[in-house]
Formats: sequence, C-alpha cells, structure tokens
Amino acid sequence: MKIIKYPIKEVDIKTIPENRMLGIGISGTQRALCKKNIKQYGLVMPIVTVEKPSGTMMVLKGNNELSVLKEMKVDKADVFVTKIQSPDDIGKAIILLSSLRRELNHISEGLILKEILNLGHCNQKELAEQLMKSEAWISKRLSLVERLNDNVAAMVTDKALCPSIAQNIARIPKDRQHTFAMNIYANRIPKSMVERLVSAYTDKNTPDALKEEIINNPLCAMENISTVSIKSTRGKLDDDVKFQNALKLILNVIRDIEVFFAVWEKKKFFKYASLIQAVEDSVKKFLTLLKYWEVSPGKPDSYEGSDIND
Repeated sequence: MKIIKYPIKEVDIKTIPENRMLGIGISGTQRALCKKNIKQYGLVMPIVTVEKPSGTMMVLKGNNELSVLKEMKVDKADVFVTKIQSPDDIGKAIILLSSLRRELNHISEGLILKEILNLGHCNQKELAEQLMKSEAWISKRLSLVERLNDNVAAMVTDKALCPSIAQNIARIPKDRQHTFAMNIYANRIPKSMVERLVSAYTDKNTPDALKEEIINNPLCAMENISTVSIKSTRGKLDDDVKFQNALKLILNVIRDIEVFFAVWEKKKFFKYASLIQAVEDSVKKFLTLLKYWEVSPGKPDSYEGSDIND
C-alpha cells in the first residue's frame, strides 16, 4: 500500500506574508463569512504554502483564511508546506489550486500569467498545456492585463479598486484610465454606474464634450447620459447624431448651471470668476457662429424631423 503524507507544519502565522494577488477581489462579505466559519468550525480549509529556497513562505491557497487568522490574533496554525524551486512553478501552482474553487478573478490570473511568461521559461502554448487550459483562456486574461493602465492595475492590487470595475475601465483608452479610475474611487461610484459610463464613452456617437465629462466628472456625466441619446438612429449619419447629441448636452448643462444661479448668493460666484469669463467668451463666439450661418429658430422646409426635445 502506498501512503501519501501531507507536509504539515505548525507555523507562526506572523511569519507568513499575505499574497496580494490572492487578496484581490475578496469582498467584505467573503471575509466576514470566513471569520464566522473559523470561529464555529475551526480551520476547515487548510492554508497551502510554498517554502522558497530562501526559507520564506508564500501562500498558494487560503489567503483569506490567513488574513482572518491574523485579524483574530491567532499565533500559530498547522499549514501545508511544499517546496517548489522554480518561480514560474509557484505561479502555476497558484492558478491550478485556485481553479479548483474558482477563487481567482480574471485580472489576478492575468497578472500571474504575465509574471510567469516574463521569466522566459515557456511560451503561451506551452503554458496552456501545463495548466491544462486552452490558448484562448491564456490569451484572454493576458489581453485584459495588457489593456489595463499600470496605475489602475496597482489600484486593484492595493484593493482601492475591485477587479470587476477594472475590467470595465480597461475598455477605454489607456491614457484616460487612471484619471477615470481615480474619480471613480473618490466618488465611490458603483460597478453598475461604471458600466453605463464606460458604455457611453465607447459609443462612437457620444459627443466629445460628454466623453471629457465622463472622465473628469463621472457623477455629473451620469445625469447627462440619462438625457442625451448616445445610440445611432436608423437612417441618419453618425455626424448628424453627434451634432444633435452635442446640442442636447449644451441644453442639459445650461439647465444644471441655471439651478446654481437661482440658489447661490452672488459672492459665492466670485471664486469662479475666471471660469465664468471663459464660458462667457465661448458663448459669445458660439452666438457669432450662429449669426454667421443665419440659423433661424423657425422650421426650414427641408427639415426632416428632429428629436431634440425627446
């Protein structure tokens, strides 16, 4: 009879650093449930670690449990300890073990895969075979990480941004992602709202002014998105749709600003004097443009119907 013995050691919890990759995406609810289970039943699901050649340990599985044990001031616990010599084998072990319970999100997987490939010991095809995954599975996760701005990826690792929100942010241009992510974080904008903002930004018929507002002032942009149609109208050219949407956006912004003029005291506007002056100059130029084209508020004969007040 063959007997397999698990390499169990009693380890000082404080000596095991938490694995930031595994900590990505762990919600407060998951953490609370883990703590409740440990208090009631003990450590049912073991922590799996790897002992590096240097003697330090790294968590392969059970990072949530480790974090909760530290929070509960537990000094020692029995953990599974294995030895892996190659750094890329550590990454593979994390993915394989986490796949059993689907513990990792796509961004975590992508970051680990990228780290493994950067070591240069294997290519994507070989890695897919070793992990028993398809090349498409590898490519999809790597593509997500490649599209993500490095600063935004750091926000995910630091738990300032949840992975699902980061996946949506990855759909907008890389150079705009960090500013958008910081504004999302500062205003505590939920995932459902981020999805709408990103969908509006990526729509080809969204006015450029609204796109800028989505990046720099997402809360205000949400109000404008609800009143400005960003979907193409059948039979109309894209430029025509964009022009109508831009006009609607102007009307909506003017409406919002008028509210402030109605309720604020005059002295409160003083600190915005230079910005108000810039708006006044821009409006004057716009009115001059309208006068040059002799645009009449009346309905021309060639008018084919507009949904400007819809």
